[in-house]
Amino acid sequence: MLGALTIRLAAPADAPAIARIHVESWKVAYRGIMPDDVIARTDLADRTRFWTERLATRDWPVFLTDDGGESVAFCQAIATPDPGDDPKTVGHVTSIHVLPRLRGKGHGRALLDHAFAEFRRRGMREVTLWVLEGNTEARRFYEKVGFHNDGGRKAYPGTAVPEVRYRIPLAS
Repeated sequence: MLGALTIRLAAPADAPAIARIHVESWKVAYRGIMPDDVIARTDLADRTRFWTERLATRDWPVFLTDDGGESVAFCQAIATPDPGDDPKTVGHVTSIHVLPRLRGKGHGRALLDHAFAEFRRRGMREVTLWVLEGNTEARRFYEKVGFHNDGGRKAYPGTAVPEVRYRIPLAS
C-alpha cells in the first residue's frame, strides 16, 4: 500500500538519489541476467555522473517518487529513439527503477501512469520500452499494465544480453 506518495519532476540535485535507486535496483533485478562485471561497473559514482548529465537536459522529464520523504523510485520519459517509430507520436520509457524492498507496492505503476499522462499531454499515441529478455519479473509487470512484446530485439549496449521491446497504445 502506498503511503505519503508524491511524484515530482526530478531536479539536478536529485541525481545522487536517483543513482542510489538505480544501483540498488540493478544489483537485485539484473543478478544472474546481466554479466557480473557489468553490474559491478554500475556503481554509485558512475550512475551519479550519468544522471547528473541526463537531468541537465530538461526537454524530457525524469519523474521521482518520494514516499514518506524518501526517494524510492524513478522513471524517465522521452520521445522514441527507435528507427521506424515516429518520435512525434511514440514515447519511450528509458528507465523505471524501484528500490528492491518496495517492489510490488504500486510505485512502478504510479510512475508509469504519471509518464503516460505526460506522453498524452505531448500528443503521443503509443509508448515503448526495452526490457532484458531474462527479466521475467519486469516482463510480467509490463504485461499486467497492458504492454505487449512487439517483436523488437537487440542486445543491451556493450553486452550480448538480449533485450525485447514492449509497446502499449495510449487511450485518449
